[in-house]
Amino acid sequence: MINGTKLHQWLLQRADQHTRNLAIFSVGAVVFFAGIGIILYGENRLTPSLGQEVIVLIGFLLATLGGLAAIIGYLSLSLLRFFRFVNREKVKTPGSDINTDNT
Repeated sequence: MINGTKLHQWLLQRADQHTRNLAIFSVGAVVFFAGIGIILYGENRLTPSLGQEVIVLIGFLLATLGGLAAIIGYLSLSLLRFFRFVNREKVKTPGSDINTDNT
């Protein structure tokens, strides 16, 4: 069960890194759209050849890697935050330990 505990701790730490998760999402989205742009450029502007296929392949790889990074960043922003909220320990409210009976 040690691996489960390590994974649990890693996920909780990952959920607290909001700016890094947003950066992963943003960079992934930019790389994804750059890859899609390269694919469209290769399909519409280049003559059919081996060079065109290589350029489209590079665009496909960029779009795939960027899409995966964007998905990881988005899931880290949304699902891990929810995971953190569900696993949060009960916090005592201030003043809850004050004796309210007047006897």
